[in-house]
Amino acid sequence: MPKSHKSGQQPRHNPLPSPPSPKAEMSLFLQQPSSFSAPAGQMRFPPNFMGSPQLGEKNPAFLTKNFNLMTLNPQVPGETRGPQTSKGLENNLYNQYEEKVRPCIDLIDSLRALGVEQDLALPAIAVIGDQSSGKSSVLEALSGVALPRGSGIVTRCPLVLKLKKQLAGDALWTGKISYRSTELQLQDPSQNIIAGNGVGISHELISLEITSPEVPDLTLIDLPGIARVAVGNQPQDIGLQIKALIKKYIQRQQTINLVVVPCNVDIATTEALSMAHEVDPDGDRTIGILTKPDLVDKGAEKNVVNVAQNLTYRLKKGYMIVKCRGQQEITNKLSLAEATKKEMMFFQTHPYFRVLLEEGKATVPRLAERLTTELIWHINKSLPLLENQIRESHLSATEELRQCGEHIPNTDADKMFFLVEKIKVFNRNIERLVDGEEVVKEKETRLYNKLREEFKQWVLVLAANSQKVKNIIHEEVSKYENQYRGKELLGFVNYKTFETIVQQYIQQLVEPALSMLQKAVETVRQTFIDAAKTHFGEFSNLNQTARNKIEDIKAKQAETAANMIHLQFRMEQLVYCQDQIYSEILQKIREQTFNTDGSVSQAPPLRLSSSNTSSSVSSITEIGMHLNAYFLETSKRLANQIPFIIQYFMLQENGDYLQKAMMQILQEKDQYSWLLQEQSETPSRGNSLRRRSTGSPRRGALSINSPLKGVDRWKGDSTWEFYLRWVRCKGMWRREWLLVRASLSRCCLSVFAELPQSLDLKPTLA
Repeated sequence: MPKSHKSGQQPRHNPLPSPPSPKAEMSLFLQQPSSFSAPAGQMRFPPNFMGSPQLGEKNPAFLTKNFNLMTLNPQVPGETRGPQTSKGLENNLYNQYEEKVRPCIDLIDSLRALGVEQDLALPAIAVIGDQSSGKSSVLEALSGVALPRGSGIVTRCPLVLKLKKQLAGDALWTGKISYRSTELQLQDPSQNIIAGNGVGISHELISLEITSPEVPDLTLIDLPGIARVAVGNQPQDIGLQIKALIKKYIQRQQTINLVVVPCNVDIATTEALSMAHEVDPDGDRTIGILTKPDLVDKGAEKNVVNVAQNLTYRLKKGYMIVKCRGQQEITNKLSLAEATKKEMMFFQTHPYFRVLLEEGKATVPRLAERLTTELIWHINKSLPLLENQIRESHLSATEELRQCGEHIPNTDADKMFFLVEKIKVFNRNIERLVDGEEVVKEKETRLYNKLREEFKQWVLVLAANSQKVKNIIHEEVSKYENQYRGKELLGFVNYKTFETIVQQYIQQLVEPALSMLQKAVETVRQTFIDAAKTHFGEFSNLNQTARNKIEDIKAKQAETAANMIHLQFRMEQLVYCQDQIYSEILQKIREQTFNTDGSVSQAPPLRLSSSNTSSSVSSITEIGMHLNAYFLETSKRLANQIPFIIQYFMLQENGDYLQKAMMQILQEKDQYSWLLQEQSETPSRGNSLRRRSTGSPRRGALSINSPLKGVDRWKGDSTWEFYLRWVRCKGMWRREWLLVRASLSRCCLSVFAELPQSLDLKPTLA
C-alpha cells in the first residue's frame, strides 16, 4: 500500500495475534519459481495432471474429440497490439483504478490471492440485454478484449472475463480460457463444445482470463441475449432457459447489472430492464446503457435524449450512452483506440446527443469512470459482510480443530491415552447435559429446558382432565347412583361410585404420560447423538460405536421408564390419601362450594328423575366435592411423579450408563486403530466445505504456511474443482481441511486489519 494512503489512517480492526503479512506472503509466493510455467498465453497444467493415473490419462469427459489448442483471438500474446498496449488508451477502467482506488484494490488483491473468490470483495459486472443489443460490444469496449460478435445468439453460455493486473517484471500479456478444471487455449468452436453444435445455450461457464500490467482486477460477465421465440433446432423453451440463466447471475447482491438497450428500440418493451427491476427494485445495482445511437431514425433523437436524461423509464442510477464499433468497422479492422476517438467525435458533433456528452453521460471513457465509482462504492459496501463471513469461518474452523484434538499417535499406548482423553471430554459433556450445565450457543436451548417444556404440557393435560371431571361430575354421579344404589337409604353416598369414577378418569391419563415419555426419549437421544458427533465426528468408527451404545441404552431405559409409569398408574388405582391432607383439601372445597348462608354456589342445572329428591341432590353435591378434592391431590402427585420417572431413567441413569459404556471401550485394545480411523475426504464433504468456506482457496495461497505435505507451490490460479479432485486422490483428512481453513481465514482477517476505514467515493444517483 502506498505510504500516502496509509498515513493518518488507523486500522479498522485490531490485528490478530502474530498474523502473517498477506502482502509479504504474496510477495514471497509470486517470487517463487514455477517448475511448470508455460509461455505467455499457453495452457498451464499442475504437475502430472495429464498423466496422473488417479485423474486418468484421457481428456475430461466433457471435452469432445479433436479438442485442439488454439489461439484466443487475432490479438494473441506476442503480437503487436498497437496503441492499446503501448499507451493503454483503451483500458479505461484501469486508468480510473490506478488514479483513484489502487490502494484499496491492492488490499483486496491480497484477499483474492488468499482464496476469497465469492466476488464479495470485488463485485462482478454483468452485462445483460435483448438478443444482439450490443452487450458484447460494450464489454469489449470496457475491457479492450475482442469478443465474439454477430446476430442471433452469439453468447451461448456465460463468459466470465477475469482481468488481472500483472506485477511488473512478469509477462506483459497472457491469456487463457478455462472450463471446469481444464485450462486451454480455445478456438471459435469452444462454445459449440459446451452448448452443442446447434443454437442452444448452456449454464456451464467459460472463463477468459487476461493478465496484463494494464488491466484492473475486475470480473465482467457476458450473458446470453434474451430470446423470445425458438428458431431452427433451438429448444422450445429457449426463452425460459435464458431468463433462468440471466436471473441466476443478476440476482446476486454482489453484481452490478449493466442493462444494454439499443437506442432504436422502444425502451418500454425491453425485457432486460424488466428483469433487472425484478431482482433490484430499488435500482441500487442497475445502470442503463444505451447503444447504437448512430442507428436512430431521424426525428427520434429527442426521445433518446429523454431516455438518457432519465425522463422516460426512470432508474435510480440513470443511464449512459455509448457508440461501439459496428460490424463494418470491425471488418475494416478499426482498432479499439481509433474507435474511441471516433466515438468522441460522434458525440461532439451530433446536434442532439452533444448535450449528453456535456452532462457526462456519453462515451465509453465516461462509462468507465462512472463504473469505477459505482464499483468501488459497491466494494466498500460489501466489505463488512465479507469480513463477518470470514470471521465466522475462522471461529468455526478453530472450534472444529479444537474438537479434533492433536494428530493421531502411532503406538498402541499413545492411542489409548488419545482415546481416554477423547472419551473423558465426551463424558464430561454428557455429565453437564445431565446436570443442566452444558454450554449452549445463541438461540440454542439446554436439554433440561427442552424437557421442562414437555413437563409443562403434562401439567396442562392434568388440568384439562380435572376440569373435565368437574363439568360432568353431577351427571356421572347421578348415573352411578341410579345404576349401583343398593340397600342404602336415600341421601347416603355410595363409596363404590366414588371409587369407580376416580379409577376411570385416572386411567385416561396413561396414554398422555407415555406420549410425554416418548418425546423426552427422542429429545435426550438426539442430544446425546449430537454430542457424539461433535466429539467423535472425525472418526467414523468411534462415532458409530458411540451411537450404537446410545441407542442400546436408550431402548433399555425407555422400556424401564414405561414400566415404571404403568406401575405408577396401577398404584393410582388404589384410592388413597392421608386423612389429614385429604380433610384439609376437602374443607377448602366445601368453603368454595357453599356460601356463608349455606346455599349452594354456582350449582349446575340438574335433570333429576321423578325419584330424585332434595336429599339425592345433596348426596350428589357431597360426592362431587369429594371427587374434586381427591383429583386435586392426585394431579399434584402425578404432576411431579411422572417427570421424576422420566428424568431419573432417561436422563440421570441414561447418562451414567452411557459414560460407563464409553469407558468400557478402552478395554478392547485390539480395536484402538479401528476406532481411530479418520474419515477420508469425500466429494459431498468437499462440496460442503466449498460452500462453507469464505472463498475458493487457490493453489498458491494454500501452499503458503500450508500444513499439507507434498503440495507444490503452484504459481497462478486454478479452479476449485481441480483442487478438490487432487485432494480426493491424495486421501486428505478433514483435520487438514480445517487447518487450511483456519490458516486461510486468519490471513484474510489480517488483511482486513489494514483496510482503510472509508473511501471518498459516492455512488452516482440520477
